[in-house]
Amino acid sequence: MMSDRARVICHMMTTIDGKIVIDFDGNEDYQTAGDEYDRLVAAYGPVWGCGRATSQLEIPVDFSQYEGVPVTYEDKIIQPPKGAHLCVAFDRYGKLRWESNMSSYGGMDSLLLEVLTEQVQPAFLAYLDELGIPYLFAGKEDFDPALFLQKLKRYYHADTFVLCGGAQINAEFMRRDLVDEISLVIGPAVAGNRTALTMIGAEDTTGFPKYFKFKEARPIPGNGLVIRYER
Repeated sequence: MMSDRARVICHMMTTIDGKIVIDFDGNEDYQTAGDEYDRLVAAYGPVWGCGRATSQLEIPVDFSQYEGVPVTYEDKIIQPPKGAHLCVAFDRYGKLRWESNMSSYGGMDSLLLEVLTEQVQPAFLAYLDELGIPYLFAGKEDFDPALFLQKLKRYYHADTFVLCGGAQINAEFMRRDLVDEISLVIGPAVAGNRTALTMIGAEDTTGFPKYFKFKEARPIPGNGLVIRYER
């Protein structure tokens, strides 16, 4: 039931040829369209998030210092500071590393929220506890997107979750019919790479294709375009 979970907007920026991993930092128009993408992340709702690969930082951590520290495999709820957003990081096995419990992106300050499975090691939970990073368990052995959305609404009163990629985590929500709207910002560039990632992509295509209906299209500064679809 929709009433017991947060609604999902899958919000992505792509090139004209549909690629999401690109580097056009030198192009002013593409950067301007990207600024509108960032603005919409915040406009759609106060909770947004990305998959592990998108969130990965190369920060060395000595986990031996956390061995034997008592932990419990229970959800840890911390509310964001006043005026801050909530940044969700999907991290099934506890592979992400952080410098603090806050993230800054697109002019937004956000409290980090890790979404885990029960496969994470106790030392990783102790590490998150020390940094003051809240976490939710959404599955015993594998990720359960519906359970995550239910907990997000229950504990954080979130009506909308803005899913910002990458391709694999988008596919996990999409295959389970948990994407309620798609918001695409099209930047004025062609990547030309045949093998580059698109906004949805998984080895297992069970449950696809999916079908949506048109909602809106409008031009944006930087010769870009916003296209929205809904279920």
